[in-house]
Formats: sequence, C-alpha cells, structure tokens
Amino acid sequence: MSPPAIAPAARALAERECRAIADALALQPDVHDAVHRARKTIRRLRALLAVLESSELETARTDAALRRLGQGLSALRDAHVVVETCQHLAAQHPARPWEDVCRRLTARRDVLLARALARDPAFARRQAVLVRIAGDLQAQPWEALRARDLRKGLARSERRTAKAEKRAAHTGDPEDLHRWRRRVRRLRMQLEALPALDSALAASIKRKGPGHQTRALHALGDQLGRQQDQRMVRNLVRVMPGVPERRALLALIDAALAAAPG
Repeated sequence: MSPPAIAPAARALAERECRAIADALALQPDVHDAVHRARKTIRRLRALLAVLESSELETARTDAALRRLGQGLSALRDAHVVVETCQHLAAQHPARPWEDVCRRLTARRDVLLARALARDPAFARRQAVLVRIAGDLQAQPWEALRARDLRKGLARSERRTAKAEKRAAHTGDPEDLHRWRRRVRRLRMQLEALPALDSALAASIKRKGPGHQTRALHALGDQLGRQQDQRMVRNLVRVMPGVPERRALLALIDAALAAAPG
C-alpha cells in the first residue's frame, strides 16, 4: 500500500525548510537579514514538527537542536530589532534625543555581530549543526504519518494558543504576552503549511471564519511583536548611562504600549 499523501508532502516540506535555513546561514550580503531569515525558517520548521508530532516520529532531539540553533541567533536578531524600533520612534518624535540612543544601540548591535562571527566564522559551526539536523530528519519514518496526526496536532496548537491568550488577558504580564505571541505565530505558520500537507483540511479550516485565517493571526502577531520590540528598547534605555531626557523617552514608549489595541 502506498503511504498517505501527507507523508511525502511533510518530508518534502521539512527538507525544503532545511535548505532555506542553510541558504540563510550562508551569510548573504545583508547579515542582519540573513539572521532574520534563518530564525524565521527555523521557527517554521519547528512549527511543522510540532503539528506533525506523533508516536511514530521521534523529533524531540531534532526540535531541541533547532531551538538551540535559533536561540544562538536571537541576541543578534534582537540587537538589530531594537535599532529598527529606535529609528521608528525617532521618526515619530524627532524633537526627542532618540538620535543618540539609536547611535549607541547601533554600535552595540555591531559589536555583538563582530563577536559572534569571531566565535563562529561564516557561521560554519552552525551550518555543521544544520547538516546533522537534516540527517536526523531524513531518517524519520515519515511513511508512518497519517492525516489524523495532522488534525490532532492542529487541535493541540489551537488549545495551547487559546490557553496562552486567556492567561495573557488575565495577567497582562509581558512574559505571558510574549508566550501568547509565540503561540499565535506557531499556529499561523502551521495553518500556512496546511495547503501543502492536506488541502481538504486547509479548506475546511478556512471556512471556520476570521479567527482561523492566517491574515488575522499575522496581524495579531505583528501587533504583539511591536509591543515586545518596544519593551526591549525600553529596558535598554532604562539602564543606558547618560541618556538625555530618559524619563521623557520612557514615557513615550509607555504611551505607545498603552495605546496598543487589545
């Protein structure tokens, strides 16, 4: 008996994501964009493995390796994001002394990148880790996958997202909001992968309404992401020595956070 259509589709998608991570780690001219693309693709691959989680596929070790790979790039990505967020704040409030803050955040970002490349020139060590990850994925018993594994995985992700939303609404704690954001992002990536895995299930979910649309989840994720980026800038400005008008700058960020919808 031939394996269900989901099996070859899932394997092909996982292999394609591995190649995309490798392409990003090859360090394109824009290193910051390369880091961003690598982390984004790592998240997509981890989301795929999570929604396909079953008793047959043993992906815990692979997922842990992917998580470490992404975390190893997070400081570089965050350092660039706070520069971009600071520049956005400076454009909105040109009369405030954001220029000096942006300059110092840019210098901090460049130092972090130089140190990372000194420890791992051309990201060669990370690329070697990815080769092992790709090998582990190729060895998985993809043929054992069934459509019910995908349905169960998606239902599990929806429950976790709803639980995270409920907790974040109750506490308002930044960590809970960040967890909700990650859950929303993962669910959105899983829904985006559905047409390649099971077109009938994708069409069925699309008919459920706006709450299950990737566009709505994308908008929500972007909103929560902007708040997270502003909080990162706030935390750095709060402890940065010698910042002119520090209280005024922090107040501007607080006002932006308070004005955020939701």
